[in-house]
Amino acid sequence: MYLPTITGFADRAAAEAASIRRSPIGFFVDAMLAGAYIGIAMILALSTADALPAGVRPLVMGGTFGLGLILTVFAGGELFTGYVMYLGFGLMRRTVSLADAALLIVVVWIGNLAGALALSAIFIAGGGGQVFANAATMFNAYAAHKVEADAVALLARAILCNWLVCLAIWTAARVTGDAAKCIVMAWVLLAFVAAGFEHSVANMTALTLGLFAPGETISLLGVVHNLALVTLGNIVGGLVFVVGAYGAAAKTDADPVRG
Repeated sequence: MYLPTITGFADRAAAEAASIRRSPIGFFVDAMLAGAYIGIAMILALSTADALPAGVRPLVMGGTFGLGLILTVFAGGELFTGYVMYLGFGLMRRTVSLADAALLIVVVWIGNLAGALALSAIFIAGGGGQVFANAATMFNAYAAHKVEADAVALLARAILCNWLVCLAIWTAARVTGDAAKCIVMAWVLLAFVAAGFEHSVANMTALTLGLFAPGETISLLGVVHNLALVTLGNIVGGLVFVVGAYGAAAKTDADPVRG
């Protein structure tokens, strides 16, 4: 029941390990694209929620943020949070080595950050749109909330976030038809955004904008604090609650290939 999906992700991990060896620069650009796509979705979510009542904002942000994963999956891109799952299954099924997994996850994270920074720089140069125009009404408090949260809260929210993000990718792989995949991914991502969970790649854009927003007082140290803890939590969430859980559940399956 579960092994075909697990094997598909493990084989993807092996394919990505081969890709980075063939063209490290091309692979890095692919990771930059995913960082930018998630950043575009973050800017869209913040812009559409800006003028809305506080009680409605989370639902609207969640409803629009799915664009980021849809672009990453269908246009193409290498996303850190999804790679936690791919590489976890790759290590489980021994399609990649620990060295391959370490290289891929580091390069993808840095590439996502580079893409988010590039997008943020262009957006800031353009004036910051609705995000900066009314920063005092919502965005400044949004950014401050992320950097002021304590370590336990950030870790917990990040674990829950990547549990859902990996489930969005996992579930999309188990349905047929592009429309069904889009609906599944957007619906699951609505849950994590509306619930206020922490996504490391989305935060790369949101907190970079927060450093330059009018009237904002967050610090670079606060940004580093958030990204470090959220990255760790995202890794734990994907590995424990998706890779670990479905790896255990898959033991009920017959495996004619690997026993």
